[in-house]
Order: sequence, then C-alpha cells, then structure tokens
Amino acid sequence: MIPENVYRRYRHLGFRKPRKVIGVDIGTHAVKSVLMTRISGRLKIEQAAMCPIDRNLLNLDPVKAQEEAVRRTLERMPVQQSLIVGALAGQTVVVRYPRLTDVSKERLQGAVAKEATNSIPYDLKDVFLDWVVLEEYSEEGRHITRVLLVAARKEVVDVRLQVMRAAGLECGVLGVDSLALADAAEACDFFQKGETVALINIGLNSSSIQFVKNGVSNFIRDVNWGARELIQSVAKGMRSNYEQALSTIENYAIDHVSVPEAQEAGGAESSFAYMETPFLEDIPQAEAYMGGHDDEQGYMESELSYMDSGYGKSATLSDLVASPLNRLGVELRRSFDYYEHQLYEQPVDRILISGGPVAFAPLVESLQEVLNFSDIEIVNPAASALLVSEEASLSAFHAHPAQFAVAVGLAARGMAEL
Repeated sequence: MIPENVYRRYRHLGFRKPRKVIGVDIGTHAVKSVLMTRISGRLKIEQAAMCPIDRNLLNLDPVKAQEEAVRRTLERMPVQQSLIVGALAGQTVVVRYPRLTDVSKERLQGAVAKEATNSIPYDLKDVFLDWVVLEEYSEEGRHITRVLLVAARKEVVDVRLQVMRAAGLECGVLGVDSLALADAAEACDFFQKGETVALINIGLNSSSIQFVKNGVSNFIRDVNWGARELIQSVAKGMRSNYEQALSTIENYAIDHVSVPEAQEAGGAESSFAYMETPFLEDIPQAEAYMGGHDDEQGYMESELSYMDSGYGKSATLSDLVASPLNRLGVELRRSFDYYEHQLYEQPVDRILISGGPVAFAPLVESLQEVLNFSDIEIVNPAASALLVSEEASLSAFHAHPAQFAVAVGLAARGMAEL
C-alpha cells in the first residue's frame, strides 16, 4: 500500500517491533546500505555495504537494475528483523520552511495545509505531504511556529517504493536524502551548541546545501551541478572519451593520497577505489555528450575549438577542472550570501562536505578558496560519536565513509522512530 506521508511512520510489519534499522540510499549509480542498532543508549553501525548499479541494465530496466543492487547490499543483513528506511532524491521533492504566526495547536494542521496550497507548485491531490514543527519562539510579542514542510509527487514515491518492493522490502520510513545529512551529522555528534553549519553533499548529477543552526534545519537548496561536469571538462581538454577522463581524475586522487592515508583507508586503491560507483556515467549518456561521434577522429575535429581556445596540449588537470569547479563555487556562494546576508544575517561557522567526489582534493581546495573557509571538513561517520563494529564487511565504509553519510542519516532517522 502506498504510504499516506512522505515520511512513513513505522507500522507493524508482521513481526515483533524491530530493534535494528537499515538505511538504504539509492544513488545515481550505486546503492549504499547501513545496518544500525543501539547499544547501551549509543547508536552503533553493525554492517555497511555498497554496490554499483549495472549501467547497461539501468538503460533497459531501471527498476530491475536498482533492485538488484539493493539486494546485493542487503545479502548479509537481517532484513526480516529490521526497520527499512529509504529515501527520495532531494531534487524530486519540494521543501518549504513556513513561519506561522499565532497559530494554536488545534489550528496547526489547517494552517500547514493552507501554506502547502499556496507554496507547493503541484495540485495537492497529486502529492504526498508531510510536515514537522522545527521550533517555536516569541518575536515582538507574537508566537512563531516554524515548520518543515515536504511534498513529493505520488509518481516519484511510487517508483521508489516499486524498487524497494521488487527487492523484497517493505519500506517503513521514506525520507529525503538531502535532509538525511542533518540526521547523520546529529547522530555523529558533529553539531555544536550555538553554531551554524553548512552541510554540502556532492553527487554525480546534482548537489545540495543545507544550513543548520543549533541542530535545526533552516534552509536547503539543490544545486544543478554534479561531478559529471568535471569528467566532461577533462574529456574535452584531453580529447578523450568519458571513461578515460574519469580514470585520469581517479588516478589523481589515488596518487595524492599518502601511503599511511591509503593504508588507513583500506589499501592502495583507497581514495577513488569506489568512485566508479557514484561517479561513473552510463556509456550511452557519455556517447551522447561526446556528440554522437562513432569515430575518434570525428570527435577530435569537433572539439578542436576548445583546444585552440586556451588550454592547448600543456593543460594541467587543474586547468581542465577550474571552470566547472568555479561554477560550483559560484552556485554555493550565492546560497551562502542569501543565508548570511538576507535570510538570517548570521555567518556560517563550519562547513561539512560529503559524497564520493570529495576524494578529489582540487574540489575541496577550490571551495575553500571561493567560500573563504580555511578548513572544510569531510564527513567521516567512522570517526564520530557512533560506535562502529569491527566486522570485515565494513571495509568499504572505513575506506569511503563520506559516501555513506546519507545511509547513516537514514538509519539514524529510523532509530528515532523505534
């Protein structure tokens, strides 16, 4: 049965109330899953797994491709004894932060529904709505209730639930991946009292930024920029195909990890060893980007203007990625300026960044310069307040913890539901 809310509250699933939660993050080209429990009041990561989605099958049957990847990540996890928490992609939902003035608890439901009618760009009969009160306070003698309102089109929810059910899962809670980052940060105890934190997540096709003050989400925005732009720019500059450009970026990341860091991360292949998962674009799309040329000569001739316009054969990798990284920086800078100077008029104290592409050092370095932050912290749930099992199955999690941030947040959200 389709849930009545975007965040579907736990219901009896035919067995005793579970004490374990599995957070399932279905990304563009990979699935990440995290099994979480509670030990003496502390959250513990028991297992974690990541599986790439078959790119060829993805073009033929997206549901089947995602379902198979979900199944593989859950092969060794106690699915039948766990609450399953899935997520919708942030760019597929609408998030609003209405401020309601002098609204009693009895009238709150109606006030939120009215706000949804005015601010959601869809017919409400075509969406699932959910909301939660973030905070209440007094302002100039008025009682203010600030609400987080989420709307998702029913067809988007249906597709995600179809994937989960095809994998044999009953989704107990369905959240939003970008919002799950705040749950992950809270579970990891990354927030400090009184500070404002910007949570940035970099994906293949898009990115997101969320501002959190005192542990409460204040503003979120999806950014139309993904790591694919880096790969495309390198492919142009190198006159190479998509996978060769990706390999160049991966090798750069690996070469710039010191031996001790590589060993701590899980071996010589460390930093980008799993970047094929969130980073790789499927071949048909790559060919479409390259202009549909079947032969290398045709592609090279079509891109000569790019080579003649500034870089030439001596271009470095830093040259090739400078333009797309600058565009990302500009987009994020706009969000910072809006939040700091118009919305709340308060500076951001810290930046936490997650996602597979953060292993590419020039990306983080570029953002440090554009955003004027000397130290952008890469999210690492493996080094946090969370307890982490010593299971060998957690090797991918220890090697690439920033890629598991959403799955960790989903699992933490599920634990709060139990």
